[in-house]
Amino acid sequence: MARERAPRPRIGRLTAAVAVCAVTAALLVGAAGADSTISFSDPNGDGGSSTDINAVEISTSAGFPGFSGGIEFWATVKPDSSWCRAEGGDVPLLVAVDTDQNPDTGSAFYGTEVEFAFEPSGQARAGEGIFLRAHGWDFRRVAFPDGFGWGCGPTGGGYGAALAALGLSPTSGFNVVVATQGPRVDTAPDIGTFDYQPVPGTKPPALGPDRRAPHVVAYAASAVHGRVAKLTYWTLDGRGKTADTIRIYRGTHLLKTIRRPLRNSNPFLVSHVTWRVPRTVHGRLRVSVRSADAAGNTSPLRWARLVVR
Repeated sequence: MARERAPRPRIGRLTAAVAVCAVTAALLVGAAGADSTISFSDPNGDGGSSTDINAVEISTSAGFPGFSGGIEFWATVKPDSSWCRAEGGDVPLLVAVDTDQNPDTGSAFYGTEVEFAFEPSGQARAGEGIFLRAHGWDFRRVAFPDGFGWGCGPTGGGYGAALAALGLSPTSGFNVVVATQGPRVDTAPDIGTFDYQPVPGTKPPALGPDRRAPHVVAYAASAVHGRVAKLTYWTLDGRGKTADTIRIYRGTHLLKTIRRPLRNSNPFLVSHVTWRVPRTVHGRLRVSVRSADAAGNTSPLRWARLVVR
């Protein structure tokens, strides 16, 4: 069945960031429209009861005075009660871009180098788009790039910037992943990234050996003896595949080992395992987590506390 395409703001209608210079603001206001658009689909309904991303569109425009071109990332969503209802409102999305198409460099979020995100309103402060660059395995907020802006409508939202500000040219390929910001995360694609190539037939660069270990965070938990404990950890790997080993100790005595085989691991989601606590166990326990990637690189051992009542 044909689906009606709702109108949406283009690059020239995104809200310009307050801090950008006058020529950049003019860039956003004066752009005539996209020269090309490439679309990627995401399954409907996989966002559960939260915001569900249905498609991602990447549009480029050469009509930016003083710049080599501009780019817009736009996600079409199925709205829910938390979604922006007016153009220029909050944009509960983030867009992460792997500018060199190498998952072994940049952040541990599939090797992305830059991220567009939104800081929601609060404390009498209006919400605003923010821009981040890779800093170690994570990101660090930095100044707005040239042409930075954001926008939101009833069925979508996104960000824009000058291509050169991202280190890209009009013919540069890159990888991109879009995720919702909120208690329940939907990512597009569900695993990995989309391969964007503005020149048809271009292949991404070949990858070298993977020598970067996964990054792991373990979280404290509590449980009741005789019942099931939920143990939460976060494992991030540029290539998105890890095998995880979770061990539970009382003092130095090993109580349980849980192994998860090599699997797709989405760095925008935390992982969980469960363990039924023996009725005779209570008090303060320790949980260790270690992840290995497909190449055998292993993360440092991470520890968290488990308190059993």
